[in-house]
Amino acid sequence: MAASSPHNLHSEAQLSGMTSPAAAAPGRKVNRSCLECTRRKVKCDGRQPCASCVYYRSGEACAYRQRSKRNAVSRSTFNRASEQIETQSRVLQTLFPGADLADLAGKSQAELLDLLPIRRRAVPRSAPLGTNQSSEELLHPTGNVIDDSAPVSENGDAQADREWDESGDKITGAALATDDINGLGIATGSRGRSYLGMTSMSAIFTAIFRLYPSAKEHAAQCSRGWTAIQPQTLPSMPPFGRDPALGLLKEQRCIDFYFEHVHAITPLLDEEDFRRQYASGTRQDASWLGLLNMVFAMGSIASGSDSLHEQYYRLARSYIDLDTLGTGNLEGLQALCILGGYYLHFRNSPNMAYGVHGAAHRIAIALGLHREPRRQPTFTDPADEERYRRRVETRRRTWWSMFCLDVWGTMSHGRPTAGRWDENTMNTRLPTPYHPNDYAALSLRASAEFCLICDRLQCRYAEFARLTAREVIALDAELLAWYQNVPMLFKDRAVSPPGLNVAREFMRNRYHNARVVLSRSALLYMANDRRRKHEELGPEQQQIIDTCCAVAAEAVDDIALYWTPNRVHVWNSAWYLFQACMVPLLSIAVERSLQATTGQSPPESMATWTASLAKALETFAEMRPWMRASDRTPDVVSALYEALTVEGEVPMLTPSATDGSVDVFGWGDEQMADMNWSVFLGTEALTQGSFPFS
Repeated sequence: MAASSPHNLHSEAQLSGMTSPAAAAPGRKVNRSCLECTRRKVKCDGRQPCASCVYYRSGEACAYRQRSKRNAVSRSTFNRASEQIETQSRVLQTLFPGADLADLAGKSQAELLDLLPIRRRAVPRSAPLGTNQSSEELLHPTGNVIDDSAPVSENGDAQADREWDESGDKITGAALATDDINGLGIATGSRGRSYLGMTSMSAIFTAIFRLYPSAKEHAAQCSRGWTAIQPQTLPSMPPFGRDPALGLLKEQRCIDFYFEHVHAITPLLDEEDFRRQYASGTRQDASWLGLLNMVFAMGSIASGSDSLHEQYYRLARSYIDLDTLGTGNLEGLQALCILGGYYLHFRNSPNMAYGVHGAAHRIAIALGLHREPRRQPTFTDPADEERYRRRVETRRRTWWSMFCLDVWGTMSHGRPTAGRWDENTMNTRLPTPYHPNDYAALSLRASAEFCLICDRLQCRYAEFARLTAREVIALDAELLAWYQNVPMLFKDRAVSPPGLNVAREFMRNRYHNARVVLSRSALLYMANDRRRKHEELGPEQQQIIDTCCAVAAEAVDDIALYWTPNRVHVWNSAWYLFQACMVPLLSIAVERSLQATTGQSPPESMATWTASLAKALETFAEMRPWMRASDRTPDVVSALYEALTVEGEVPMLTPSATDGSVDVFGWGDEQMADMNWSVFLGTEALTQGSFPFS
């Protein structure tokens, strides 16, 4: 039989297909021919090589094209993609109204930001626009990013680089103006200022003056009637070493006052060992002498002396210098803790204190205080074992005292914590009492637990994203739970031993202040949003405002009831009283601004706010004998109170549509320069305004 040609095979296949049952409904034809059969337009059987290529003796040219697989798109996927495109289109139209998409394509981020119809703020190069941070949040003054590092002021003028000068041997009005941490830098319009976040006092003053400009005008008028304080002339510096003229009795008195009023707050020293070494008089190394004179300085402040601490401080400075950073020992670290945690704040040098305390933290880590000993040696002599136990416990107490002082001192800075505590690398145990009546250890332990919570709060304050209402409520619940679990002897004066009076009141004031700062930050956001949008608050926001006002009122009541006539305690209490007064003052400013713009009547809570401020002013008046004559904090509160509670029409500034509405976090205010703030706040250091636990 002769071989059939490809054409005959094709014909036979067609004939057999006519008799097939599937001939009535042929399927979709798919071209599966090789490239040669396709070129020749003949039937291909799909083999390799195919019959046609074998027949034409071109098997080497038999090849098939590679076909891509088709992915069928479901209806739900198509709908989601369409909705996403529509959403993106709406966002683009909102950001760039009337702009053509073709014109926007290809532009850089900086070029797109310049096209936005709102005032530009600094955008980190490492944080491009994305789903987590919208351009409105990054750029608008009322967005989530409250950053004080913008390169331009609210007037569009370039700002000088950040700088401050808190050095010097004299307490003068010029030195006072550099303290921007406690709201004095913005008040004086000083060029030099440090970075501060949204929890700072400057934000409070700015918000009040923006919401109610007449308060600033009234305060300026009041300041003209105040008597300016002449700069304090410091006593001449005694020669290096211990000055015999001061007398051993004075030194012993300072030591006693230190351990009675300061040591109870942060027991970083072993009192028994410290007194023994002082009595022996054998140690003359720089670290010991620096620590000794810092104890004298703080003890003299507690004793009520106005100038003796300066002499001890200048002596301490002769021993605490850059060489201290190169000499690692426990006494040098303790001297830095007292200097940066207490004394420099008393001298109204908070940025200097911040730097000194940061150096102390590094030295503590280099000394290994952040870790527990891996092995405990074996002792045959019980006395050696007791000395070792006390040495280890002193290291723990030094670490936690340093930790607490750093947390307290930066409560209202809004700065990053710089890794102050990391549970993955630090395992220092909390203080352990030497005996059942070791109340100093119990107090430090409770303070450390409190500061661990506040450390997380401060870390959250420093983040770009704004605190949400739910976060504020949750964090406030943590603080409330901590205070509920504190032993009763730290809360009830009736069952508290006399040695805990100062530590107990410090703890209560710090607890109130932490809750006030937390809710006050949200109050600042709400004050700005309500002033701009005239919107009603939600249930959670209203709960935060109610909590903030209630805690501030409770703080005023407790300070008025429990403050004691002592320089250290008044220093602490007056500062926290000043902080608490900012809440009713800000609340009144918000309501008065709303009253001026919307005509609504004042709320019933206005009477409660004014009553709380009146009580605070009475307490300030009672504290005055234990305050320095230059302390103007009561006068500041009084001036703002009078301005905000005055009856009658008050001229208000109407914010324009181009200045970001009421930017409560805009730091530049050219009208500040018109005020006589050197008289308004006093030319000497504002003691409680620079309290170390701000």
